[in-house]
Amino acid sequence: MQRIDAFRAIAPSIAAEDLVTTSIGATWDDWWNLKPDADNTFFTGVLGSVTSTALGLAVSLPHRRIVAFESDGSMLMNTGILCTLGAERPPNLTVLVFDNGIYENIGGPPTLTSKNTDLARMAEGAGCLNCATVDRPDALAERFSTMLDDGEMGYLVAKIEPGKHPWEWKDRKPTDGIEDKYRFLRYVERLEGVVIHPGAPQN
Repeated sequence: MQRIDAFRAIAPSIAAEDLVTTSIGATWDDWWNLKPDADNTFFTGVLGSVTSTALGLAVSLPHRRIVAFESDGSMLMNTGILCTLGAERPPNLTVLVFDNGIYENIGGPPTLTSKNTDLARMAEGAGCLNCATVDRPDALAERFSTMLDDGEMGYLVAKIEPGKHPWEWKDRKPTDGIEDKYRFLRYVERLEGVVIHPGAPQN
């Protein structure tokens, strides 16, 4: 299963009212092309911050579905978050880890999931609920949709093959992390009817 196949399988399940955080790398371009108006997505830009950011959103907005698009490399840089997830178990949070066994964005050195590390079993051992691993788009679509709607946290690992979808330059995500941050912030403000960042002082 390629990453783009995995995204195509789960994209129809995510609504505009859901909030999403994503890891770096090819994930950005794939998701941008499937959800080009995805102001509901926060492109974090920092490995190890994806699930912790999603956890903060889930605790702050318990009425809203929150999704974290993780990578194995990012997850391995902050495994301690699994223990916090296992303690909090936010029922509105679904974590989806795209596991290709390499740090693809820096040339492809292997991650430890290419050897004996099983992220779903680690999450289960930390107390997380509904931990599973899938390797086919149909199984991913079914399990992911169930996790979104079951009223419990979910931790799903999608085993994908290395390799990036060959998007043309014109189809690459055109925004940077600063713009992404403000787009997401303003979207949450509109969605929730609150002011998070009032902007520059007005005289």
